[in-house]
Amino acid sequence: MEQLVHADRLLAEECLVCIEESKHDEEDDTINSNVIEKKRLESVRNVVFMGMGEPLDNYMNVTEACRTMIDRSRWNLAHGRVTISTVGLISQIRRLTKELPEVSLALSLHAPNQKDREAIVPTASRYPIEKLIDALDNHMMHFLNQKIERENKERITLEENKNTPDDQLLRTYTAEERIKESSRRRAMIEYIMLKGESTSLKCAHQLGKLCRNRHLVINLIPYNKTDVKDELDCPSEEHMLEFRDIVQSYGNFVTIRRTMGADIASACGQLVQKKNKEQHERKITTNESRIGTHLEGKEQSIDIEDVLNEEVKHGVKKTFIRATVSSKALHRVGTPEAKSNRDSLPSWIDSLSSNDLNRCSTLLTFVTTASFTCFLASAAVYLKRRR
Repeated sequence: MEQLVHADRLLAEECLVCIEESKHDEEDDTINSNVIEKKRLESVRNVVFMGMGEPLDNYMNVTEACRTMIDRSRWNLAHGRVTISTVGLISQIRRLTKELPEVSLALSLHAPNQKDREAIVPTASRYPIEKLIDALDNHMMHFLNQKIERENKERITLEENKNTPDDQLLRTYTAEERIKESSRRRAMIEYIMLKGESTSLKCAHQLGKLCRNRHLVINLIPYNKTDVKDELDCPSEEHMLEFRDIVQSYGNFVTIRRTMGADIASACGQLVQKKNKEQHERKITTNESRIGTHLEGKEQSIDIEDVLNEEVKHGVKKTFIRATVSSKALHRVGTPEAKSNRDSLPSWIDSLSSNDLNRCSTLLTFVTTASFTCFLASAAVYLKRRR
């Protein structure tokens, strides 16, 4: 909600700037008035919960935010323009369908069969892919299901409804019914395009058959290459087009997402990686310059541990320091003056390992506990004798 408020404030500020600029430009009042009117109408129109963890694992907060966004008396966003993206928690999807069917739903599928999907998404082992697609389809057809249930209320008793499992409530719909419902509210499948088995032409046929005639939107998402240890890559554009055509041949509506910001490494999944890398390189440069400053002049000396301790204090866990230290400076690191702090500790403590310290700590705890118990027993005996 804070992000939504902040974005709308930015758009409002842009509108004010546009109005101020138009006051100084009197050459074309018609164009300026159209621009101003367009700016006034600009606001956030689409919201998607994704990229911040699993939304349905944070169910109460996410659904409350959704209700605030679509409430006419509060934010008044169009119902179908608020979307929750999930990796596929079937029980939570069915709960969302019952409690908040107004919002749209997007499923991150990644693979069209159970085996390949478990290799990419380990938690998928608990959620069979066929039931997952049925839950997504049931969310899209929820209002039609309600209408049919109202019409058949006289023939279906309340007890039968309670004892009927959710997956048995799924019906066979006509093409006209599906087209009508999909025009009101789309259920989307997000399919990441990774070079490998999941984007083979065989998987394209499997995906097409899995979603055949359901009128789900299948959005193919090109993978944005990032600087991570796994060697992942995106298939060629020609391969993605062929993959799309095969899935589309089964009567599905398929799109390929247009990648934005990849040329400056700010596409989905890239910006944080680039920022972390730049921060790491900046810290290394800072350390090198700090050491270089310490080493200026022959009479100056440096203790490398001082620099490392300062970096640890500021939260740097791993830092590689490359510096050329003069032999005189290195000699001074080993002088008695530099070791005065270390020599102040008892020598026997330095010789103890971490395991020895742990054993000593356990022994002292046991001795302290036993002494305290003996003290309590002695006090009790003494008081009894006094009585």
